[in-house]
Amino acid sequence: MAADLREKLRAALNQPAHGIPAARTDSVTEMADLSALGGRWFQSPHGPGYVVESVYEAGHEHGSVALHRALSVDPRKLAGQTKDPRIGDCSPRDFLYVDTETTGLGGAGSMVFMAGVARFDGSLLKLRQYLLPAPQYEGGLLGGIAEELAGAGALVSYNGKSFDLPLLESRYILSRMKPKFRELPHLDLLHPNRRLFRGTFDSHKLTRMEVELLEFERDDDCPSHEAPERYFRFQRSSDPTHILPVLRHNAWDVLSLVALAAQLAAVCDEEGSYPLQSARAAEYEGDLAAAARRYEAVLAANPGRAERLEAMERLARCLVRLGDWDAAARAWRSLVDDPRSRRLTPYVELAKIEEHRRKDVAAAWVLVSEAVALVERGLIRPGATGGETGIEAIRKRRARLEARLARA
Repeated sequence: MAADLREKLRAALNQPAHGIPAARTDSVTEMADLSALGGRWFQSPHGPGYVVESVYEAGHEHGSVALHRALSVDPRKLAGQTKDPRIGDCSPRDFLYVDTETTGLGGAGSMVFMAGVARFDGSLLKLRQYLLPAPQYEGGLLGGIAEELAGAGALVSYNGKSFDLPLLESRYILSRMKPKFRELPHLDLLHPNRRLFRGTFDSHKLTRMEVELLEFERDDDCPSHEAPERYFRFQRSSDPTHILPVLRHNAWDVLSLVALAAQLAAVCDEEGSYPLQSARAAEYEGDLAAAARRYEAVLAANPGRAERLEAMERLARCLVRLGDWDAAARAWRSLVDDPRSRRLTPYVELAKIEEHRRKDVAAAWVLVSEAVALVERGLIRPGATGGETGIEAIRKRRARLEARLARA
């Protein structure tokens, strides 16, 4: 009875649509003909699988970015944006670019039905797209990806840390396989792009970054939300016309990873088209001297109000961390004197320097008193209650400075 129930459950998990027979063979040579997809069957230690292979010349342009630029990036610049020094020890040829297509957004029933992986081989970028013709071939798909991971030095994805890799890992666990995911450094391009371009774009989706940073616009693309339904139609009918648009969509995703990695390295350069983002990158990496120099260059270019105020404050903070108190004081003073800067922070930070570094308690008292007056007149909003820019904290600082002046 129990054995019959197990057989029924197995049959239900792989049950095809009416009129389409289930696959009954594990022989690669006898499997269904999928040659219209341009791929081939292969045999892995974990079962048969199907892969579609493409090759791109290094000069191939994805939008405005030639793929060969990804071969000349300095991995140390990319490592600085992930805080993972292992990436800096890799060669760009060791990067494995990964993107997946899945049957759902999560849960135990969600499966990876396509995984695109790319890596440079000499001057060529070789893209392999592992496709799941039916659930019983999942071992082949996972086995093929495992072989790719075995030769990789680092992973590159877009939101892969939160989506692609956890789902893939769960499928490996369910299949009792141990992939190399956790051992490899991972460059998830979503996070540095979102950090460096905050306030610049209203969305950081991959398709938006393609347009803004790569000048690449997809023509007649298959939207991501349509991919699962197209896959199910392909699985029921074996008609390749359903899955071909998804293959193209996935290929564009992977090519965008290659181009965005090259573009991220370019943004981290001092000379480039994104001076504010370059300064942010240097500061995040911890190169404060370079960051200060780049913020000064941003200010010299006379940017808009928001960029100017950010550059002035970030410059001041970098100079404080460098211990250049006189330069930091000048930077904070510029913010105090700027009529467009209606914030308490510059007053408090400059008062700290005057009191603790220059030992000028009177100058510190003047700054804090001016700040309190501006708040009480409603010209500046105080910071959060309990913080050092809250109104109570400012008043306490003024009282403490007055006591010091009285004792002096």
